[in-house]
Amino acid sequence: MAIKLLASALAAALVLTATPQAQAADSPLSLSLLRGGAVAADPVVAGDRVYIPTGRVIATWDYSDPAAPLRVATSGPADAAINGLARHGNHLYASWRGYDGSSGVAVYSLADPARPALVGQTEDYVAADDKFLLGLVVANDHLYLFDNNHGVFVSDLADPAAPQFAATGIESVPTQYSRISASGNTIYGTGRNWLGGTVLDVYDASTPELPVQVADNGVDGLDNFSLAPEPGFVLGTGNQLTVYDLNASGQMGKRGWLDIPPAITGVHVGDHAYTFGWGPGLDAWNIADIDAPVAAGHFDIDAFAGRRAVRAGNLLLIPTDTDLLQAIDVSSPQAPTRVSTSWLPAGIGARDVAVHAGRLVLLQPNYGLTVNDAQTLAPTARMEVDLPKSFEKRSFEQLAMAGDTAWLAAWGYGLVGVDLSNPAAPVETGRMEFPFAAVLDVEGQYAYLARWTNEGVFGVADISNPAAPTLVWQGALTSQPYQLKVDGSHVYIAEGKEVGSAGGLSVYDIADPAAPVRVAHLDDGCGAGFDLAIDSGVSLLYLACEGGMQVVDIADPAAPTVVGRFATGASGAGAYSHVAQRGDRAWYANNDGVHELDVSDPTQPVEVGLTPTGHQGVQRLAALDDGRLLALGGNTGVHVFAADDSAPDATPLENKVPVNGLSGAAGEDLLFAIEVPAGARMLNILSYGGSGDVSLLAKRGGVPTAGDADGRSSRPGNSETIRIANPAAGTYYIKVTGVKAFSRLTLQARY
Repeated sequence: MAIKLLASALAAALVLTATPQAQAADSPLSLSLLRGGAVAADPVVAGDRVYIPTGRVIATWDYSDPAAPLRVATSGPADAAINGLARHGNHLYASWRGYDGSSGVAVYSLADPARPALVGQTEDYVAADDKFLLGLVVANDHLYLFDNNHGVFVSDLADPAAPQFAATGIESVPTQYSRISASGNTIYGTGRNWLGGTVLDVYDASTPELPVQVADNGVDGLDNFSLAPEPGFVLGTGNQLTVYDLNASGQMGKRGWLDIPPAITGVHVGDHAYTFGWGPGLDAWNIADIDAPVAAGHFDIDAFAGRRAVRAGNLLLIPTDTDLLQAIDVSSPQAPTRVSTSWLPAGIGARDVAVHAGRLVLLQPNYGLTVNDAQTLAPTARMEVDLPKSFEKRSFEQLAMAGDTAWLAAWGYGLVGVDLSNPAAPVETGRMEFPFAAVLDVEGQYAYLARWTNEGVFGVADISNPAAPTLVWQGALTSQPYQLKVDGSHVYIAEGKEVGSAGGLSVYDIADPAAPVRVAHLDDGCGAGFDLAIDSGVSLLYLACEGGMQVVDIADPAAPTVVGRFATGASGAGAYSHVAQRGDRAWYANNDGVHELDVSDPTQPVEVGLTPTGHQGVQRLAALDDGRLLALGGNTGVHVFAADDSAPDATPLENKVPVNGLSGAAGEDLLFAIEVPAGARMLNILSYGGSGDVSLLAKRGGVPTAGDADGRSSRPGNSETIRIANPAAGTYYIKVTGVKAFSRLTLQARY
């Protein structure tokens, strides 16, 4: 009876204190926007347009004016983070790989070259649950997939929108290639092997269905961190600049070399080579005499953390892991000149988020933070903390706001304060050394932070003077801290499981902030605790564990008690997980995606929705007061979830039932909707008949726009077709737009 009374009391308390922003019980959030993520494949250049893969999407940039490039569109998402991109004819092909043994290919139509439209995805190139795609490439008019575990597969692209793959006889790819490229019938695969060497493998695709590996080259991985091949020539970059011949058999022959400042990436332009990526600036080398390269200058162009570069006419485009997109004029190779610097929206791997003055502040791991438009995530300000240009001296981990000051935990340094009183011009206020800082929260005049590297330490800093934060206390930790939150006079730490030390939840009394006292530890089946969220109004804590979420009563912080559980089973075991909560909703994220939970009765959480986030977990969940949820996926990008509070006013369509006699004026829109069930293999949308000229757009879950649609068709006349392969269940909205006046049109959707 006591347990039933507790459950009733908790449920009643939550109902009474539910925030007005909490959505209705039958309205789970849906993915409304996806921006950012790692640039893990070379961009594709087509005239003035550059297609840049970021996370799960492809951004189209217009470089017709190199001094003022424009991002004109962002595609629909691939199923996971893109790691290869190639163009053939009017289609783009993007390979992707998840963390759960899944891999596949997304196909984008370039019928409108400015706006690649996702027209299909497939995982069917091999029947296996341990797929590991390394990338793809087009050679000899065929599309090749390279899978680390299962070898090489080929499609003849007879149907370019729906490639069918066959095995080639190459049954494994022993090196995890970081770049796959082609010239004519020759394919190059480069990367690092397990022994730390750098590899260049060469394949002959003269017989397209039966490519043959003709050479495997290996070089010292410290001398050359990377190799850039082209016909007859290879440029090696690392602690050395090395020039190699590449003979007709694919064998490398070392020619000239010299020691250089360490660099990650090298690019060959005419008689010069450029190296960059490891430290500040860009170095140029004259390689006209390939047996005796010489220095040609150092240029103050910020290419730190640049891992890739592509030529676009006389431009060299370098996307960096500090979210910059540099455009460099190389028409005079001996004097490269920066033409423009753009910012990649949402960043390549945002790790944390906060709200300040109506804007979103995103913590960026390799340099500091960005201030972003709250709706579009477009960056409006960027702040690079003055720390050495090396990854180990930076690595920003968590973010906490205190008034106008953002406090950053930098693993490579400690605690850094940033003044955001002028959001357009963030400036540092002060800093404090606390090496390997990993988790952080602030309350009042104190910052609470912890680390695990080298030794576990929990520290307290006085931040009453933001210009001079001071450590006032530190104590030992016995388990790795993954998250830390302050609530009232207590600190709660989600802890990992270590040898000889249980994980779960630890509680510290901070009535005297300069002398915290551990008052409780809870591990009631959690194993490792990775994240936590607190609903102070009803004294409940939501703890993200290895295999699910626990609801913990913290009314007595010295005696926390598990009162509710949500288990994901074997699929979530061992995965890093995260949690957020607002009102009667909680969200739990693991490799399966974001689970939305109804916690109106916190003793019995009920799953009401699951949205995949790229076949991998996320790095942070944040429930915003405006009703949205942000899932920061790291290399998969920033996912924004929002409630569909009001369904668009659309005419319903029935499966396979045509609607006849439609008419409209030029520029007029007609909106329709169809419910697609789970398990549908294809959604076909057709318009035909009558007179005039129309275009079609379609999108799941919302009204499509020119820049945001799952499918589109715009041909002369009224005959339009959209095909969406393996459509996710849900409501698809179809917009018919009059390019010219139209009449007697028929529209049909079928699945």
